[in-house]
Amino acid sequence: MRCLFVDNTNFLKVAQVRVHSTLNHLKLRISQEACFGLRGFHMHVYTFSQPSLQPVPHNFTCPADSKLDLISTINYPSIGVSGFKGNENKRVHRTVINPRQRNSSLQKDGEKLTYQVIVSSAASLKQDVFGALTYLEMTRCLRATFILFVFLLVIQNCESETSKSGDYIIYMGAASADESTGNDHHIDLMSTMLKRSGKTPMHRYKHGFSGFATHLSEDEARLMAEQPGVVSVFPDQMLPLHTTRSWDFLVQESYQKESTYFTEMNSQPELDVAVGDTIIGFIDSGIWPESESFNDMHMQPVPDRWKGTCMRGKKTEPDAFRCNRKLIGARYYNSSFLLDPDYETPRDFLGHGTHVASIAAGRTISDASYYGLAGGIMRGGSPTSRIAMYRACSLLGCRGSSILAAFDDAIADGVDIISISMGLFIDNLLEDPLSIGSFHAVERGITVVCSAGNLGPSGQSVVNAAPWMITGAGINIANIDRTQSYPIIHARSAKKIGANEKAARNCAGNTMNRTIVEGKIVVCDNDYGNQAIQWKSEEVKRLGGTGVIVIDDKSMDLSYIDPSFLVTIVKPVDGLEIMSYINSTREPIAMIMPTRSRTGHELAPSIPSFSSRGPYLLTRSILKPDIAAPGVNILASWLIGDLNAAPQGKEPPLVNIESGTSMSCPHVSGIAARLKSENPSWSPAAIRSAIMTTAVQITNTGSHITTETGDKATPYDFGAGQVTIFGPSSPGLVYETNQIDYLNFLCYVGFTYDQIKRISTRIPQGFACPVQSSKGDISDINYPSISVSNFNGEESRRVSRTVTNVASRLIGEEDTVYNVSINAPKGLRVRVIPRSLHFKNIGDTLRYQVIFSSSTSTLKEDAFGSITWSNGMYRVRSPFVVTSKADI
Repeated sequence: MRCLFVDNTNFLKVAQVRVHSTLNHLKLRISQEACFGLRGFHMHVYTFSQPSLQPVPHNFTCPADSKLDLISTINYPSIGVSGFKGNENKRVHRTVINPRQRNSSLQKDGEKLTYQVIVSSAASLKQDVFGALTYLEMTRCLRATFILFVFLLVIQNCESETSKSGDYIIYMGAASADESTGNDHHIDLMSTMLKRSGKTPMHRYKHGFSGFATHLSEDEARLMAEQPGVVSVFPDQMLPLHTTRSWDFLVQESYQKESTYFTEMNSQPELDVAVGDTIIGFIDSGIWPESESFNDMHMQPVPDRWKGTCMRGKKTEPDAFRCNRKLIGARYYNSSFLLDPDYETPRDFLGHGTHVASIAAGRTISDASYYGLAGGIMRGGSPTSRIAMYRACSLLGCRGSSILAAFDDAIADGVDIISISMGLFIDNLLEDPLSIGSFHAVERGITVVCSAGNLGPSGQSVVNAAPWMITGAGINIANIDRTQSYPIIHARSAKKIGANEKAARNCAGNTMNRTIVEGKIVVCDNDYGNQAIQWKSEEVKRLGGTGVIVIDDKSMDLSYIDPSFLVTIVKPVDGLEIMSYINSTREPIAMIMPTRSRTGHELAPSIPSFSSRGPYLLTRSILKPDIAAPGVNILASWLIGDLNAAPQGKEPPLVNIESGTSMSCPHVSGIAARLKSENPSWSPAAIRSAIMTTAVQITNTGSHITTETGDKATPYDFGAGQVTIFGPSSPGLVYETNQIDYLNFLCYVGFTYDQIKRISTRIPQGFACPVQSSKGDISDINYPSISVSNFNGEESRRVSRTVTNVASRLIGEEDTVYNVSINAPKGLRVRVIPRSLHFKNIGDTLRYQVIFSSSTSTLKEDAFGSITWSNGMYRVRSPFVVTSKADI
């Protein structure tokens, strides 16, 4: 650190260097004594030599091995030294100029003098260091007038403290056998590395797994990662909730968009019959306990196995939050990032947690509607299940450390299902809070259902894809309708003078005349893709239009469009008819038809554009997502008294409409809860298998489920297909993915046995990672779907699967024979050995092999198909994908 002080009273022969530092053990040496001259009482300024803005010299090149640390060497009036570890010297140079001084060691005006500063330390810095270097007159050293003051900042990290220090999660693997004390490493690390520096953990994990979260510098995090017993140390990131938009209400009352629920649920009152006391834990934004979806009328006492609590919070009126026999538990978690007293409560202020909880487990409401829209019975997928809410999310998102704390508590509290509608794209399983938390939950028999993400329609965008999770994608079964007639024009007719005609035809910004557009439905061309449709609708809405018709032959998806404005898409052939009508009629009009709730066989599901797609980026050898469920325009409970959710002039609604895989996830969670109630001994893997193998790929109209473009959907889009409600209750056979499968998966993705031993305490005796294993071996874990990567066609690939007979004795299916049928694309040969499976008893397991070969040298594109086992009553379908692409 250097500062130059020069007195303005007398001439000085030599300047003396004085160093000031905030740490005693920080050493700075100056390698040059500078002599400066001052004359009379005039103030003269010594300046640093700095380059002017001149043309780049013809022989200039960037220095070799350039990096950010070298910025310290530019001739700047202050100095910042980064990456300082204390075990080596840091050396920087500065050059100063005497602008017009004489009678000094700088003999001429403009003469330059260079000095060096060497920074070293006797110990590693624990904090950023600030100080100053001062040149003082030898004859007047008590006081000096500052003419030039050079600040120096020395920091231990590669960047500033504010950008590189932060909250970290220290994951230490499986919890000790004695959960009350935690493991010894945990205690030692906390005492030696945290308490010594005055830091305290934000969260401590000791039930399902071990570790803690705290604020660390980058160096402290690196040092922590090197300690015995530590599996991983990673930043505490913010995870987004998986909703596609923040429009929480329909602006126009007359705009009525059909909100969909499972149609079978609306026609099957027997769903309310109590089948058990399954407990669903939601890790989300909280819950509004007064919602009618969470009333506990006629419910039995809380199950004795429940070990959780109901935290009422620290707000002004904590007694205002109460649990009951339906909402049996609630917790909240605040990180150091958000210490807002308003969030010291499990109460939901976003609506998301309330919404998803009512989708999965809301009580029956006989006359629910959104201002008359879709009136009828509204209920959750498992209305008799209990709810436990773990509020880990705020307005800014969901902290990873809070999510892990919620997992840890949920495991100890005794939940059966964990539903979590959020995620982040993380390619390291040991740095993903959801992968870590769900692994330990599944180890203890808890089914974890996660949303696939809203990063579609791009490939390899699926998140939450570890094999121990159930990963849900979205299905769109919604409609748009409304009553009234409006004038209709083509956008070209509204072109501004001087605007580009093509841009105007496409309803581009600032190309249309407001006077012409106002009050009309505008027909737009679409030459710019899906995202441009949103821009078109926003532009027409801004200009006062009443709706948009987009002519397009690819995009058929409106799930990402603001529902407060009417937009529809038509194919070019239909667009020609519309244009013919407009051009042949003096005053053309279009009528928006009234809303009507469509149910049953009129529905035609498709995959919305926002739904994330496979394959899994970490490995192509497992097929993700697993399943698809309704996720567009879902009607469910909301915050009571939320004025922001009400159209103008209306009272706040009790329900609201949301879209996203956030809404798909609780549909699957509700079905998983029902399965657990009906089959308490079923494992999470059996529940997932039953859901996947009974899914459908054909719509109620007899057509194949499509993507947002109208193309046939593939397993990359919807996994095994669209979930059904009653099929999973009678799957016939299930694929049990056991602990060995999950441990092998960790081996295959590169974990060592020592790492796995720290992650899991439930390693079978004699287990070892297979020799010379690779990601390609993941194809062999006992999963309900099959994915084969790096298939070259020159040699066959063989995978094995094991199925368990779970048919009911009540109808005599314990002795039964299943025969296989194969659906394979051209160019791919698929054989199954044996072709028949004879089960003699319930619980029997049998093994089969699938052999893939090709009539061509390589596959030109990924090949999709399925293998189905049937005994005449049950159909057990497993999708497969074979690709020539290899894992990275």
